[in-house]
Amino acid sequence: MKRPNNPLSPKIHRQIRNGALTTPVLFVLLLLGSAGCQAEAPAGNPQIVTARLVTLLQDPSPDVRRTAALSLGKIGHSAATTALVEALSDPDLQVREYSAWALGQIGEDVNDEAAVRLAGALSDEHPSVKQAVALALGKIGPRPSVIAILTQALAVGENGSRRAAVDALAQLEARSTYPALREALIDQDPAVRQGAVAALGELGDRRILPDFRERLLFDTDPGVRTEAAYRLGKLGDHHDLQALEEAAHDDASPGVRVWVEWAKAGIGPAPTGGADDTEE
Repeated sequence: MKRPNNPLSPKIHRQIRNGALTTPVLFVLLLLGSAGCQAEAPAGNPQIVTARLVTLLQDPSPDVRRTAALSLGKIGHSAATTALVEALSDPDLQVREYSAWALGQIGEDVNDEAAVRLAGALSDEHPSVKQAVALALGKIGPRPSVIAILTQALAVGENGSRRAAVDALAQLEARSTYPALREALIDQDPAVRQGAVAALGELGDRRILPDFRERLLFDTDPGVRTEAAYRLGKLGDHHDLQALEEAAHDDASPGVRVWVEWAKAGIGPAPTGGADDTEE
């Protein structure tokens, strides 16, 4: 499930109601208000507000740094890019996570050097940071240098980094990633294999259909088999019906069989008569 685009306002509002905000955080909110920046829609000069918030990323209080990172994401001004990249090394887990999210909110205005450093944060030890990085990379768009880092992480990273890399590649939908994603179909981690099936499905390249059939029939993980069935239903045709029929009859997982039947219904019956029966 994707992280909501606007995590700050509901959280801050709840904390205000519950009296949970610390004095430093209230100071940040007062700063935003005095600069003409409201929680839902920053007004006034966003560059001025951004400059004030950037200084707060160095505050001794983790609460202030977290709120500053989230606020910078809400404003989404590229002037915050360098400071947010530096905050990816913050000792506080949430500051790093929120800084990655904020860079994703800046999106395509993130420069190539910052995008590369963001991709490097896939090596962070915490899964929540890795996931935030993956989502952010998807929002800043495909860059050759970033894709190179992601494909390398997919090939040699530890489990969490490989999972985050395949998630990011799925969002980027870059055709150049096809070979690396196909290789990931035999990764030892089932979450990576499932992510690779999903990412390849998003590319829409029908050359991968035989591999999807193989994953459906022989993968040991039901999540991977379910993903393969779904992608066959979205991308496949009558050439895939035999594999789907076998899975419908033989697969031990009820969940997989449900999606197999869905895929079969979506493809429809095989044509009869003089139709061309050669697979593309």
